[in-house]
Amino acid sequence: MILDLIYDHPIWLSGAVVIALAVFISWIGLAIAARIWPHDIRVNHNDVAGFIIAIVGVVYAVLLAFIAVAVWQNYDAVNSAVDREASLVSNLYRDAIALPEPARSALRADLDQYLTTVIEIEWPVQRAGHAKKRGWRPLNHFHAELAKAETDKPHGGIVLAEMLRALNNLYDARRTRLLSGQGGLNGFIWTILLIGGAITIAFSYFFGVRSLRVHFAMTGMLAASLALVFVLMIALDKPFRGSLGIEPTPYIDVQKELRHLPAGD
Repeated sequence: MILDLIYDHPIWLSGAVVIALAVFISWIGLAIAARIWPHDIRVNHNDVAGFIIAIVGVVYAVLLAFIAVAVWQNYDAVNSAVDREASLVSNLYRDAIALPEPARSALRADLDQYLTTVIEIEWPVQRAGHAKKRGWRPLNHFHAELAKAETDKPHGGIVLAEMLRALNNLYDARRTRLLSGQGGLNGFIWTILLIGGAITIAFSYFFGVRSLRVHFAMTGMLAASLALVFVLMIALDKPFRGSLGIEPTPYIDVQKELRHLPAGD
């Protein structure tokens, strides 16, 4: 599959291939256009071609920038959801101190098991572009145990209510992570972007440049510039895949921190 070929290799390598392919295709198009419309014909229409490409270029640049910003914002939102999920697990683990034994140890064991499941089972699968929902099992058990937990400490009821609220927030953060791993720009948007890029590059063929080498250089740089934005969007479109994929570092750090807590903390 094309996506696997892209994300299973370093981003610099995949990016270089995408840019080289874009430049090569743009050069082929220019060579064909130069044979169909000789320089003497094209040079007479430089003013009109320049006016039209200015409009086309601006429209396409706005579209490309809008999609690129949306992809970046989604990547940043997923990264924040991962940090939030790990933080909520840490909060629940610490809040369990208000509960008596054996409920406290049982709840903390469920949270530790949840972190282990996310790190060792769910994350590798998510890096491959799939979703494994094994983590619901320890969370469901944690919820059941928390719902029947009792405490005789002052304000114990408030602590339990706060833990249930944090657990619901944890569910939300988890769903965001799982759903975002399956998301990304759909094929229709990619098709529109590719067609728009092809039209923008094709308009550069209508200019009559005295030196064909200079024309090839300018067209190649235009294609490379557009391809660079595509590479950025490809790298960030799947937040958990590729060289820039989000790592489970927050979960690992939280688990190490919690395992070093004294039993009574």
